[in-house]
Amino acid sequence: MDEDRRINRRLNWNLARAALVVILVFLIVFSVIFALTMVVVVGVGHAAILVNPISKSISNPILGPTFAVKAPWVSAVDIYYATDSYEAVVPSFSSDQLEMQIEVLVRWSLDPEKIRDLFNNYPNMNYKVSIESVLEETMRLITKNYTALETIEFRNIVRDKIETTVLNELQTESSLAGALMRLEFDLKNIGYPEKYTAAIEDKLVAEQQKIQADFEKQKILILANATAQETIIEASGEAEAKVIEANATREAIELVLSSVGQSGNETRIAELYLWVEALQRIAPEVEILIVGSDGVPVLIPTDSTTP
Repeated sequence: MDEDRRINRRLNWNLARAALVVILVFLIVFSVIFALTMVVVVGVGHAAILVNPISKSISNPILGPTFAVKAPWVSAVDIYYATDSYEAVVPSFSSDQLEMQIEVLVRWSLDPEKIRDLFNNYPNMNYKVSIESVLEETMRLITKNYTALETIEFRNIVRDKIETTVLNELQTESSLAGALMRLEFDLKNIGYPEKYTAAIEDKLVAEQQKIQADFEKQKILILANATAQETIIEASGEAEAKVIEANATREAIELVLSSVGQSGNETRIAELYLWVEALQRIAPEVEILIVGSDGVPVLIPTDSTTP
C-alpha cells in the first residue's frame, strides 16, 4: 500500500514537472514573439510610420537604416522613399483624331518631411494611381493641340511641353501633398498606327525622290548652261578671229594697191589677192602659181624628187 502511494506521488511529481517545463517553454516562446513584435527594423531607403489604433495617432516617419521599439498593438507601415519610378504607355489622340501610344517614364523621391501627409491621403500608399491620372489627363490635353504630323515634325517642342506641364501638375497635385521631389520625366517614344507609319515612310521616300529629281534637273541645267556658254565662247572666238583675219586681209590688199598706184585694175588685183589667200589655205603644198591671160590661176606643184 505504501509502495503504491510512493509510485503515485512520483508520477504526480513527474507530471507536474513536465507541465512546468511546458509552461516555461511557452512563456519563453511567447516572450520572444512578444519582444519581436515590439522591435521594428527599418532598412536603407525606407521609412516606418507607427500607427496606434487605440489612440488613433500616426507617428512621424522613422528613416532607416535604424530600428525602433513599439507597443505590440501598434502597427508599423513600411514606406520606400528613395528613388522610385512609374512607367506606362498612355493612349492619346492628335487634333486630327489619330491615336498615338506615348511611352513615358517618371522618376521621383519622397520628401521625408511630407511622407506623413502623403500617408494620410493614401493609407495604402497607392499614390501612383494619382500619378497615372495626372499623366494621362495632361498628355491628352496637350496632344490634342497638335496634328499627328506635327508631333513628328516638332517632336522636341511637344516633348518639352508635355514634360513641363506634367512636372508642374504633379508638383501641384493636392493629393500628393508636395511629397514628390527630384522629379524627372522622360518621353521615351511616340508610337503611331502601322498604316500611318507606312504612309509616312512612303511620303518620306517620295520627298527624297523629288529632292533627287530636282538635284538631277539642276545638274542637267547647269551642264546645259555650261555647254551653251562654251559654244557661245567658241563662236565668239571664231567670229573675232574672222574679223581679225578680214581686217588683216583688207589692210594687205590696201597695201598692195598702194604699191601699184591708180591703174584702174584695183578690183582685179583684190580678187587675185583673195584667190591666192584661198589657194594657200586649201593647197598649202603648192609653191608655184601661174595666172593665165583669162585671169584663171594655174597651180603647178613642185616635186623635190623630180630631176
